[in-house]
Amino acid sequence: MRHAAGYSREQTPTMAAMLFVLVLETVAMDLLLRRFGLPDPPRLVILALDASSALGVLGVMVSCARRPHTVSPDGLRLRYGRLFSLDVPAEIIASARIDRRYDEKRLVRLSDGELALAVSSQTNIVVDLREPMKVPRPRRPWTAVRPAETVRRVRFFADDPAAALRAVVALTTTTAGERAA
Repeated sequence: MRHAAGYSREQTPTMAAMLFVLVLETVAMDLLLRRFGLPDPPRLVILALDASSALGVLGVMVSCARRPHTVSPDGLRLRYGRLFSLDVPAEIIASARIDRRYDEKRLVRLSDGELALAVSSQTNIVVDLREPMKVPRPRRPWTAVRPAETVRRVRFFADDPAAALRAVVALTTTTAGERAA
């Protein structure tokens, strides 16, 4: 059985407001540039850059809504739209619990043997692993590829943490039961 755990509900209002402001800014900029008589080629370039910002925000909103975290017999798949994806095999998941944090500074944080995948600076589920797992560091376009980091704990955000926790706990129970048989 496959369980989807969404994570976009918390950030959607903020991103929708940002999208509205970007669209409004694009229209206002076009009106200003026309008013001051800027020739079409540079005005269209500026308009294209403005529109691409709005499309980028819309793309993140849609990809986060369409690509939720999932729990399946194979394990836990954590995602943040198309920007981040990690598969945690079921056999290395030891336990899970709800633990709310509101202080994450980054979308993806790898430190002290822990991966945190935050939404709106929040995580609310912690998964402890039976054995260490290598996690590739997110790559920034201006940096070289950095070595993977080993983690023993994963923190992430789910819109409905109780349902996500039940799915992960059921997965660990099934995995432990199969191992004992």
